Amino acid sequence: GGRAAAPALDAEQLDALRACLTREVSLVRGGPGTGKSVLVRLALRALLANGGRQRKRAEPRPVLVVCATDVALDALLEGLLAALPSEAASAPSLVRVGGPCRKESLRPHSLRQRVLSERERDEGHARAWKALSKQQRELRERADGLVARLLREAEPTADDLDEACSTAQIMSLCSDAPGGWHDIEEALSLWLEPVRKARAEREAAAAPAAAAAAAAA
Repeated sequence: GGRAAAPALDAEQLDALRACLTREVSLVRGGPGTGKSVLVRLALRALLANGGRQRKRAEPRPVLVVCATDVALDALLEGLLAALPSEAASAPSLVRVGGPCRKESLRPHSLRQRVLSERERDEGHARAWKALSKQQRELRERADGLVARLLREAEPTADDLDEACSTAQIMSLCSDAPGGWHDIEEALSLWLEPVRKARAEREAAAAPAAAAAAAAA
């Protein structure tokens, strides 16, 4: 496939590109319009091409590109895709990870889109995923109900923790105090607080239905 012609580089840009490709760590500095983005795209093209040539001898090494903003990432990827051969630019090995992708040309490369595409192609996988998700929800609801029932009967005490938990687990529970350590009773009370709140919310939600059932009886 066709690709964009490589831009002409001056001596300093060539030295910088050579440093990027031959040194373990390189820092490229320059003012606006000095060719930093062009240099990065050329370096990436060379790294990707070199990985392709070595593919028969070993697994290709991944190249991770990190940008400060999604805008900078999209600008870099657009330039890279324009410079790559068309077959390489459409390869599944190029994946964009980040915030929502606003560039139509880059959406096929976004991680979210690739996951959705894989699911659509594999209907069996999609059905299995839905079944597993449903099973997880049901198990979570059963676990929440069991915890709520047990807590209604009796909340755990410090003696229960001492009997059921390891020393490391108790230390982890008590070490969350801003100024040092909680005593075990205070740590247990803090740990139970969201559980008590969730139980109260469930009971409040179930109260109207219970009242209606009692009235009907």
